[in-house]
Amino acid sequence: MIYILLTYLLYPFIYLIILLKRKKGFERILVIQTAKIGDMICSTPVFREIKKRYPSAHLTLLIDPVTKGVIEKNPHIDKITTIRTKDFKGLAGKVRLSGLIRKGNYDAAVCLNPNVPYALSLFWGLVPLRISVMPDFAGITFKLAAVFFTHLEKHVRGKMVIETYMQMLRKIGVESSDISKDVYMSEGADIMVRDLLGSIGKPLTGIAISSGNKMKEMEAEKITALVNKLLDNTGTYIALIGSGQDRDKAESLCGSFSHKERVINTVGKFSLTELPALIKRLSLFIGVDSGITYMADALSVPLINIAGPADMQDQRPTNEYAIIMREKLPCVPCSHAFRSPYSCRLKTRECITSV
Repeated sequence: MIYILLTYLLYPFIYLIILLKRKKGFERILVIQTAKIGDMICSTPVFREIKKRYPSAHLTLLIDPVTKGVIEKNPHIDKITTIRTKDFKGLAGKVRLSGLIRKGNYDAAVCLNPNVPYALSLFWGLVPLRISVMPDFAGITFKLAAVFFTHLEKHVRGKMVIETYMQMLRKIGVESSDISKDVYMSEGADIMVRDLLGSIGKPLTGIAISSGNKMKEMEAEKITALVNKLLDNTGTYIALIGSGQDRDKAESLCGSFSHKERVINTVGKFSLTELPALIKRLSLFIGVDSGITYMADALSVPLINIAGPADMQDQRPTNEYAIIMREKLPCVPCSHAFRSPYSCRLKTRECITSV
């Protein structure tokens, strides 16, 4: 709160500097998206449509390092800058962040993560046009800091967040309703996947064995039951999908499957820039509401999304082959785009375990 009060006191002086700095047109644009992989993939229409409207503008994306792999091959982005949330804690951190922004000499900033540090740092960073979203779960502290944005697009429950983002972009002259997602892969990724899979002539079903938010994650017993049911009742092959951190879990799971000869453990074998080559080979993808589910969605792969606690009105797969599974429970949804818990307040995770 002290930083907000300080900014209110300095407002006339900073505002005057910004007025003197303002110029016509947008030569340098900053987009901030420091959320996780799924949110990053769902935000790709923003980058694409900005670049389509301003092809000669230099577009910088400020991200969390964990998402770099899923975005670094995107041709609509000129520069990627990574920061960690812990890097801008306290006054010194916010000064560092505003200094980083000020060095970019941006004409406009599009903030997809509405919070106090970005509201202050963009203002201190002397960005003339600063647009963001007013979340449906905004607290009093953010509302006090929100005045330092030049425009806020209100997010309304029942509307997809990406639709709110696209409305927000009208403030910088971007008029588009195209919310299709983009995923790009590295050169040679197809060859890596071909070498691993060989010449499988049967359907291939991908199953994600983990989630960045453990509240959404399927337990090992449920994954085992699902895989064995598919192996016993269909001719499909199974590809287990996960990060390097999931290797031990994958090894444990593989010991419990029937027809092990039709299970391919790809866990930890592909980076985020390589993984799209595997995902696009799938006949079907099954996973909880996580980043890889949205990668499959972007690649128009048929998928089953186990929604769990996630608010599907906020964000959901949109390709025509997507099926969303949801248990009707009074506590669902409890996880929203702008308010996402990491543990079940009822301690049951029934929205996942009962599917």
